[in-house]
Amino acid sequence: MTLITRLSLPIALLALAACSNNNNDENSLFEVRPALELSYTTAPIDLSGIAAEYAEDVRYGEAERNVFDIYLPDCDDPTPLVIYIHGGGFTGGDKSAGHSNADGVREFLQNCVAFATINYTLLTVPSPAEGVSSIVEQGGVLPSLEDTARALQFMRYHFSSLNIDPENVAAYGASAGAGASLWLGTHDDLADPDNEDPVLRESTRLKAAGALATQSTYDLIRWEQVLLPITKSLEGVLGGTDIPTVAQAVGATNYLLTFLGVDSIDAIYTPENEAYRANVDMLGMMDAGDAPIYVHNFKTGFDDLLNLFLHHGLHALAVKERADEVGLESVAYIEEPAYALEDPSGESLNSFLLRHIK
Repeated sequence: MTLITRLSLPIALLALAACSNNNNDENSLFEVRPALELSYTTAPIDLSGIAAEYAEDVRYGEAERNVFDIYLPDCDDPTPLVIYIHGGGFTGGDKSAGHSNADGVREFLQNCVAFATINYTLLTVPSPAEGVSSIVEQGGVLPSLEDTARALQFMRYHFSSLNIDPENVAAYGASAGAGASLWLGTHDDLADPDNEDPVLRESTRLKAAGALATQSTYDLIRWEQVLLPITKSLEGVLGGTDIPTVAQAVGATNYLLTFLGVDSIDAIYTPENEAYRANVDMLGMMDAGDAPIYVHNFKTGFDDLLNLFLHHGLHALAVKERADEVGLESVAYIEEPAYALEDPSGESLNSFLLRHIK
């Protein structure tokens, strides 16, 4: 599809809106929306002859890292969309990771599915010497998660310019990106119909969520129960099994505080932070009406305790067990020997996502 064609779609929708006598709610897809002008460039992967266009650093918000790259297959009908969210512990990483699985990107494009990879705001964790004065103003992990929601809303808002089907959107990622995908998939719709910003009126709901090397919840205090089988075995080394004690043992106290947006351990247990943690608790928010989940956690080792606590198969097990409890479809794989699990379907991530959006 040429640039001229993409720009002509919003114009056609304006004409439809002008001719319609329906009310505002019924006209939500036909409201006046500015055309999204895209500058296409050479894709960073070999497209192997697939007819598709590529745009990079498309801005979806005002923050420095509010940008995404997108592959748009040349298809006649509006295409489903898959959004990739990079990992990095919410302190690092980049959308360029989304291009690393070139075969996966090509598979989506061959199936007339658009593929986007996004950046989002990162946290800055102060060193122990720097103290905690800079922590609270960052707002914890929630602004990062809200960026991922806005990126989704922005693409939905510009569905006609992008030739995407706004009803069929999935997200997946690795590590932090996995957790962010679960957060989008389990959170109630963040659409604000009365917001002055039309982008924020769009839905944040997904048709499917994929999580690789995921965390189970971003209420980190809840990890005490999730990880208890391994922290209990290490209690003598760690000094306890509660999360503040575990964090101190692995040198991650300031990370814990920064993640939850507080400047002291005591502040974690206030009613205000309990409400904050509930808003980032994917296990607590999950219900039968949420996006079906694909989860796959890999083997970890005791030589890197922080990595073990962040990516252990127990996180994937908690997601799977919670999905089963609430009646939500899930496909789960765990490579941790003591908790090994393989979905009998043998379904791959891409097949799972395509099944739910095509």
